Amino acid sequence: MTRNLTFGTAAVLGGVTAIVALLASVPTAKADEVADLRSNNQLLQQRLDQIAQGGAIPGVGGYYPGAGTNPAGNAAAIAGSFPRSFLIPGTDTSLRVGGQITEVFDYWFEGGNPNATPQSTTVGDNGQVQAIPIGGLASARSSNIFLSSPRESKISFETRTPTPYGEARTYMEWDWAGSTAYSPGGNGPLSVSDNLAPRLRFAYGTLGGWLVGQANSNFSDADANAETLDFGGNVGDPGVVRIPQIRYTQPLGWGWGGALSFSAETPETDIETPNGQISSDCGVGCVGVATGPGVAAIQPNPTKASAPDLTAALYIPQPWGHVDLSMVLRPGMQLTDGAYLSRSFMGYGGHIGFSFKPGWFTPKDTFNFHFTAGDGIGRYLNSSTNFAIATNFVATTTSPATAAAVAARTTTEWGGEVGYQHWWMDNLRSNISFGINHHDIPTSIIGAAQAAAANHQLETIHANIIWNPVSFVDVGLEYMWGNRQVVAVATGPRDKTEQVLISKVAVRF
Repeated sequence: MTRNLTFGTAAVLGGVTAIVALLASVPTAKADEVADLRSNNQLLQQRLDQIAQGGAIPGVGGYYPGAGTNPAGNAAAIAGSFPRSFLIPGTDTSLRVGGQITEVFDYWFEGGNPNATPQSTTVGDNGQVQAIPIGGLASARSSNIFLSSPRESKISFETRTPTPYGEARTYMEWDWAGSTAYSPGGNGPLSVSDNLAPRLRFAYGTLGGWLVGQANSNFSDADANAETLDFGGNVGDPGVVRIPQIRYTQPLGWGWGGALSFSAETPETDIETPNGQISSDCGVGCVGVATGPGVAAIQPNPTKASAPDLTAALYIPQPWGHVDLSMVLRPGMQLTDGAYLSRSFMGYGGHIGFSFKPGWFTPKDTFNFHFTAGDGIGRYLNSSTNFAIATNFVATTTSPATAAAVAARTTTEWGGEVGYQHWWMDNLRSNISFGINHHDIPTSIIGAAQAAAANHQLETIHANIIWNPVSFVDVGLEYMWGNRQVVAVATGPRDKTEQVLISKVAVRF
């Protein structure tokens, strides 16, 4: 450091001296201008000496007229309590800033959307596979589509602080996938600048066994998810991906060890009607909008959530992998229109997931597996098009008789995923995986129009290769196949396939 500083000082001083000499040789140069340059030269020398000695610099680190000095202004960063963190001066808190710059390139052979705004790189679950155009002009225009986007880039802040009750931790993370048709929206947002909007992914704090904030659902099992380049990944994984909650985790000192955790999570009542899907947290994109041909809008939104969703999970880590068992209870789902309709429903379901290192080819090769099933679990089989209740409600009831004519019942869902990861070399790996999401939906309740739109079964396959030229850079190529099958059988085409080639470059920091 001192050698580099000395070399840099000599170079800077040599350059300044040469400039001064040149100006001094010009006959028209004024004497006071040369004097100013010499004065600046001396000030520069003083500042460089202060840097070399680790001293404070006037105007930096807290030295300014009328104020005191900041003792930590020029202090070296002190390593924090966890990797890649530093101690915030004057505190016991360690801070780590991290993130990833990601650029994704997608090419649809078939099954894409040529006119999406904003453009989305989520081609699998919670993305395009749930909306593959089936029949008509949209299907005919769904091939040979290319897009690229940095929307998957993200930034995070993590802190850890020792307390008498154990280590307190906070974590916040954003990406740039928060854009909607309203933001940036408009006509051709890419004609000037992408203008992507940030989205909060995680925001939670922990102390002892408690967690409060937005985190992965206690019902989910991210450690058993297959690694995909596709932002959405496979259908069939347990949800919810991220949700506000309060959770308590108790480590286990008996049996195989591990931990037992319980959570109360922000509820949602999600239903399918003859006019389309709506929920208790539905915005302007669905409330009061008629999606079926020739039918009136739903008024009012009859969904109501009266109690949090409850989960319990047993997580058992082992040298060969892990096992996760979880269950969910949804006790507060209601349909009420403020008139004569008032009904309550309960959803429930379970999940098993595991990862396993068989040691066949390399010690790092891994199997992963999920299976989830339940009645009225809706979003807990991770898909934004799943729902808990099917109903024929379309308008406010006017009498006990019209309320009695409203049909409504919970629906059964099941799904799963299986995958395998193989390491060709320490910096080269491949993944292949399959997922399925099955939903039994009564056509007699939701009607023919929605039977032609509601998803009965989704399937996805991902196969990729990922190279790490250096440890913090991923360069990958992936083939994704998806199939969408709607409920309707006799009203026209029932399924359609999606095929996408995905390329991704990610640089972590």
